[in-house]
Amino acid sequence: MKITTRLKHLVVALTTISAVGLMALSAWAAAPTEVVKERTEAIANVLEKPDSKARNAELTRELNQTIDFAYLAGLAFGEHWEARSDEEKQEFLDLLQRMLQANYQDRLSGRTLNEDYTITYGNERTRNDRAFVRGEVTRKGESFPVVYRLYRDGETWRIYDLVIDDISLEETYREGYVPIIEDEGWGELIRLMRERIEQMEAK
Repeated sequence: MKITTRLKHLVVALTTISAVGLMALSAWAAAPTEVVKERTEAIANVLEKPDSKARNAELTRELNQTIDFAYLAGLAFGEHWEARSDEEKQEFLDLLQRMLQANYQDRLSGRTLNEDYTITYGNERTRNDRAFVRGEVTRKGESFPVVYRLYRDGETWRIYDLVIDDISLEETYREGYVPIIEDEGWGELIRLMRERIEQMEAK
């Protein structure tokens, strides 16, 4: 798979996250399904507002609470993530945030929950410090299943992965990014991400 295709696949996966309103931080007292539902409504409220700097700043705050990307990157990258400095990790996470934000602006602005798309929730399963919530997203008459994966961190639930049509974010990271790191180096991954962001923000 070409590098640019891998990057595009990751962007598509991340867009779905923002569309369905995942949550990274929530009260441990709330059931995982309730956490997802509450955050879906919170994200939807931002999506419905007119485009403005204030709305975009609010969106950024919400997206920063969307998913624990640092935890996910650690799972997917393994030793490659551990080898990075704090500054390198933060740079990667900042670029990932910009990719998601740029793609959101292009694809999701102005859409309304229960009008442009609907979300239904199915089974919830909890095992020790892990939880799995099944759902289904319907848009333009087409439906696809999603599974939210959460882990318990102290007294909070944090979402660390999303599975869409049996393809998870962790797999997307590992299959799309790790080969770039191993074949061409961390610097090349960062360069490609910056290049992709410039293309997206120029639209």
